[in-house]
Amino acid sequence: MKIKGIILGLVLLLVSNIAYSAQKEVLLKTTSTWDNVEYHKLKIKNPEVTVLKINIDVNESLKMHKHDLVNIAYVNKGELTVYTEKNEEITVKEGECLPEIIGKYHYGKNTGNEPVELIVFYIGEKGTPLSVDKK
Repeated sequence: MKIKGIILGLVLLLVSNIAYSAQKEVLLKTTSTWDNVEYHKLKIKNPEVTVLKINIDVNESLKMHKHDLVNIAYVNKGELTVYTEKNEEITVKEGECLPEIIGKYHYGKNTGNEPVELIVFYIGEKGTPLSVDKK
């Protein structure tokens, strides 16, 4: 019985150490978009969350577009530079987050030496388009 108790104690010790080995890192905590526009109180009656993975080849640019909802891009691989119509720009690299601008036309370009992989989280009213291309 003593051996079973010792084994059980060791198992519990091992399991408790595994449970505490998880680590957290805050990637982004913000109250505004990257161009310093504060988020207003979000009142979403029919919320919908969408997560996309977007791949952009080296030197490839996305179309000029805007977002009418909150979205956060996480750069999983590569480097992306975002440009607005007013020549504002920001570059985000692997492991960084970008709280996207809302209601302003912009586009992203892969300015690095490898393909970009973005994970983008959208939060808005159900049925709201994720992006609207400029005509």
